[in-house]
Amino acid sequence: MIDINITLVIQMVNFLLLAFLLNTILYRPIRNMIAKRNQVIAEREQGIERADADAAAAVREFEDKVHEARNQGRQKVQGLKDAGYEKEKDLLKEAADLAAGEVAKVREQVKKDLAAARKRLRAQIQAFSVEVAQKVLGRNI
Repeated sequence: MIDINITLVIQMVNFLLLAFLLNTILYRPIRNMIAKRNQVIAEREQGIERADADAAAAVREFEDKVHEARNQGRQKVQGLKDAGYEKEKDLLKEAADLAAGEVAKVREQVKKDLAAARKRLRAQIQAFSVEVAQKVLGRNI
C-alpha cells in the first residue's frame, strides 16, 4: 500500500509551485504572445480582405470608366462620320446643282447658237436657191 508521508506532501507542494511558476512565467506569456500574434494575423487578414475589396471596386470602376470612354469615343467617331457624310452629301448636291446649272447654261447657249445658225441659214437659203437654180438652168435669174 501507499504510505503517505511528508515527502508526498512536499512533492505535491513542489508540483503545485512548479505548475504555478511555469504558468505565470512561461505559459501565460507564451499564450499572450500567441493570442497577440493571432490578433495581428486576423487584423492583417481583414486588411488584406479590405484591400482586395477596394482593389476589386477600383478595377470595376476602372472598367466602367474604360467602357464609358469607349462608348463616348464610338459616339464621337459616329458623330464625325455622320457629319462627314452630311458634308459629303452637301458637297455632292452643290456640285450636282452647279453641274446642272452649267449644263442648263450650255444647253441654252447651244439653243441660242442653233437659233442664230438657223436664222443665218434662212437668210442665206434664198441666195443659195437662186444660185442653185442658175447653175441648174445655166442662166441668170
